Amino acid sequence: MFTKSLIAAGVAAVGLMAAAPAMALDTPVQEKGFAFNALNQTFDVTFDGFDDQGGKRRLESVHWSFAGNALLNNAVVNINGDQMVGDPVPLSAIWNITVSSPVGMSDDETLETPGFAGIVPAGGPTEIGTTGLVPIAGMAWIMNSDPITLAEYIGGTDSVSISFHGEGTQGGSVPSTVFSGNNGFAEGLVSLYYDYSEVPEPLSLSLFGLGLVGLAATRRRKLV
Repeated sequence: MFTKSLIAAGVAAVGLMAAAPAMALDTPVQEKGFAFNALNQTFDVTFDGFDDQGGKRRLESVHWSFAGNALLNNAVVNINGDQMVGDPVPLSAIWNITVSSPVGMSDDETLETPGFAGIVPAGGPTEIGTTGLVPIAGMAWIMNSDPITLAEYIGGTDSVSISFHGEGTQGGSVPSTVFSGNNGFAEGLVSLYYDYSEVPEPLSLSLFGLGLVGLAATRRRKLV
């Protein structure tokens, strides 16, 4: 009778575990602002790490996204009287914004002003082109991974950094006495999500183990 009860407990535990598989959940999103006030700028935005609640939760994947607005102005500083720029290659400003985080997660946005060819006066900076205010956005994720791979995202307060890096350049034909005076800004929100599953309760595993013991006892009795 006791053996049958053990078997029943094991079967019930298996049934419960099969009927209620671990469900992937999203933690409440963490959102923080970011802002560039210069083209060549690098900074980090920090977030709280994933709390596994002492092993009760398993981190399955991580994803983040950013969205905002940016403005890029193409400008030149001319130190030698009126001069022609953009001939033969029109002059444009280029701004690359890269967002990255641990385990190789990365995305970027590139802004470029329309090409310009013409005479610029001495002095400056003189604006010769602009993107106007434009939207920027990006995202990155790691799906169906494991806690070891995602270890850098498991931790306490402000333990995870998402890095922002901006790099401005200028492309086109300019005399040696004309220099870049490009400028711009960007701002927005970056959002971080942790996707996790609940680890099965030890009680269910214990019942399953008892059931296996009962099955083994029954097998031995039949063999005797």
